Amino acid sequence: MANDDPLEARVIARVQDGDAEAYDTLVSKYLPRVVAIAWGVVRNAHDAEDLAQEAFVRAYQNIGRFRLSEALERTSDPFGPWIGRIVLNLALDVLKHRRKFRHEELAGAEPAARRDDADVMAVSNDIGTRIDAAIEELPEMQRLVARLHLVEEMEHAEIADLTGLSEGTVRSHLSHARAKLKEKLADLYD
Repeated sequence: MANDDPLEARVIARVQDGDAEAYDTLVSKYLPRVVAIAWGVVRNAHDAEDLAQEAFVRAYQNIGRFRLSEALERTSDPFGPWIGRIVLNLALDVLKHRRKFRHEELAGAEPAARRDDADVMAVSNDIGTRIDAAIEELPEMQRLVARLHLVEEMEHAEIADLTGLSEGTVRSHLSHARAKLKEKLADLYD
């Protein structure tokens, strides 16, 4: 068994036995990562927070179906890939909905004030803005894998767990993404 610290497993077991307060431990541990995954897909802080909340609610509602023993065979943090996959699926659904129902922006409307400063430095930096725009132009799966690996610094295996892709497919998407980024940002490599 890969689990050296059984704390998370005990917390999950307590939640499955009806201890709702134990769930706070999981939320506290994974909230920053879940919000970051959602933000990486939807690129909106408010939506990312909403998606994180929805993911934790869904995970709690379905915690009885979570098979702890199988999860422990894969990782010492069994809840991480599961909640990550839930929020990723929710975020991808939001993107599909956005594409289906694109709305024109209101002319003359002022942009909403940001509620966080997470990307202010990158946005104010021309290079950061160009890199971000280049990532946004990638096809969906390449963009997702690139953000998870390059921005969130996730390992290939972790991305594979999260997305349901094989590690080879993750590596392939990442390789194609890097090649396209290198081409689009060629002047930065000089």
